[in-house]
Amino acid sequence: MKSKTITPKQLLEFMEKVPDKEEYLFLTEEGWYITNEWLCGTFAGRAFIGKTKKEAAQKLINYLNQHINHNSIAGQCVRESGWPDLSKVKNYIKNKEI
Repeated sequence: MKSKTITPKQLLEFMEKVPDKEEYLFLTEEGWYITNEWLCGTFAGRAFIGKTKKEAAQKLINYLNQHINHNSIAGQCVRESGWPDLSKVKNYIKNKEI
């Protein structure tokens, strides 16, 4: 199965509509942080840092892509969400309490 490619720009535009986005995407002295907690919750949460938003977003994209078929909590969330189809992910997080 060929996976649709998501660009950092697409993910960042998507993140603008995620409830409480400032908890998942923020700037510190170290750089831009983006977490997967908006999708996987805090138990399976992980943060990615980059000098730019796009760099941090690309790291998160790589992580989510690697976990599509992974046997883990993060993998389950990624698989169930419909990643990388952002319209499916939108519905998943709208219907899921995190």
